[in-house]
Amino acid sequence: MVAQGGPSEHDYDELNAWFARYHALATSGQLSEQEMRNVLDAFGDAMGSQTMQGFAVAKPHGYAGDFEIIDRIYSEYVSPNPNLSKWDIYFHHQAAPRAVRNRKTYFHGLLDLLGGGESSHILKIGVGPGRSMFEWLSANPTAKVVFDCIEIDPKAIEYAAGLNRPFLNRIHFIQKNCLRFRPAKQYALIWAAGIFDYFDDRVFRLVLQRLLPAIAPCGELVVGNFVDTNPSRPYMEFSGSWVLRHRSADQLVRLAEQCGVSRERISIGCEQLGVNLFLHIAAEKQT
Repeated sequence: MVAQGGPSEHDYDELNAWFARYHALATSGQLSEQEMRNVLDAFGDAMGSQTMQGFAVAKPHGYAGDFEIIDRIYSEYVSPNPNLSKWDIYFHHQAAPRAVRNRKTYFHGLLDLLGGGESSHILKIGVGPGRSMFEWLSANPTAKVVFDCIEIDPKAIEYAAGLNRPFLNRIHFIQKNCLRFRPAKQYALIWAAGIFDYFDDRVFRLVLQRLLPAIAPCGELVVGNFVDTNPSRPYMEFSGSWVLRHRSADQLVRLAEQCGVSRERISIGCEQLGVNLFLHIAAEKQT
């Protein structure tokens, strides 16, 4: 496949099975780190920074899932190099990148429920590239919605601010580690789609507990998490060291309950592939 310039669509099942097999060998300790490097080196330029999978390996911003690779996923970036483009097409065909694109659509659906009413304040944990806000605000220029965005990476803030230049009167960026953030007001929607699945259970509960008091009456908190049956997991972990804390719907419910949230306030949604789950926590009923 490397020699022919990347996989064709009829190769995808075979290549997925190959990644699953080598991922199993690596996670069981049957493949040393040096052997893993040798395997990935055999891909040559296909694992270089000009491809999506190579970008994931290189982590030029210092962490997995950075704003730039997420925006490349949103835009379905394909290398202009004809010897590498098939690898990017294969990458975007994976369930996980498709679920990330669907996640943006899911967010837009939640905003649609708020955009037609009175002024609504949204808290976004992790700004990413800011494209989800840009696209929705471009389609809803008169919506009375204001975003507060918590982001630790100054480069992500700079990127999102540049993209959203026409809407900066409705977007406030707060450079802060979300682990240390305590909201000072309440929000109609708290959206945390791409960060909780990097947390272990203890940190998950810690951050969730800090956010719960910030749910406005009739508002909700929505936490995204990749499902434990994510079919792209072997490819993500073996080729890109892109490791998430995958969780089932039951695990998400249990974590919320461990934070003192009653079951009646909890529901689970998902994007259309069922690969990215969403923990919904409604505001406490007013007595």
